[in-house]
Amino acid sequence: MNATKHKIKRGTADIILISIVFVIFTVYAVSLLFPFLWCLMNSFKTQVDFIHNVNGLPQGWTFENWVNSFSLRIDGGVGVPMMYVNSVILTLGCTFLSLCSSSATAYVLSKYRFPGRKILFTAAIVIMMIPTMGSMAAMYRLYNDIGLINTYTGVLITALGGFGTGFLLLHGFYGNLSWGYAEAAQLDGAGPFRIYFQIMLPMAVPALVSVGILQGIGYWNDYFTIYMYAPQKATIAYGIQRINAEAGINIPLVLAAMMMSIIPVLVVFACFQKVIMNNTSVGGLKG
Repeated sequence: MNATKHKIKRGTADIILISIVFVIFTVYAVSLLFPFLWCLMNSFKTQVDFIHNVNGLPQGWTFENWVNSFSLRIDGGVGVPMMYVNSVILTLGCTFLSLCSSSATAYVLSKYRFPGRKILFTAAIVIMMIPTMGSMAAMYRLYNDIGLINTYTGVLITALGGFGTGFLLLHGFYGNLSWGYAEAAQLDGAGPFRIYFQIMLPMAVPALVSVGILQGIGYWNDYFTIYMYAPQKATIAYGIQRINAEAGINIPLVLAAMMMSIIPVLVVFACFQKVIMNNTSVGGLKG
């Protein structure tokens, strides 16, 4: 009898705890969805309707803002269509280069034993904790001296660091891969490069895809790098900020452009969310 009462009390406590957690996460989800829904709702308003009815539903739903958002441009003549082109070029290029550098760095530090290996890994963690704002002036001067300001090359070089969040994720993934695959390949005469490119790298494709998606979303939304090093190569994230800063701009029109810029990110995340969640799964032996 006492055991039964104990189980009932424990079950009641679990239900209460689950309910509290559910309420907390529901409130958190609403706090994330509200700004998105507010922007989406106001993107269908006219300027007059927005001024007099900021938080209400549109009096007359209009799609003109979504169509006219492609005609927006910033000082210097860069329009929204070109901003999308710049965003695609820099997002794909930076994501590819970042994956190449972080994957190679993570593989070497996780699979090879050499003097200073632990020091490098510790340095990579510590560097992530240090704000980068202090080095921006020196970085900008270097870029200006060697002619990389307002160039695709200058922005792409910023993705070749090799460390960061992608490095940490891939380091953990490579660390779980068995070195037995490499040893078997070494018996067949494979060298380090062949082992990496033909054995380890194909096995890391799920992790690389997941990290690439997350980094690609980050590069798509990156505003500060373009602001610092390539304002003439305006991306959609930087361009919308510039457009919004101009005097007398139509706010619903800007919100429509903002919603258009979010759609590619939502589509990519919706299509690959299962891949992101399962990025740590790997077949074969465990290291």
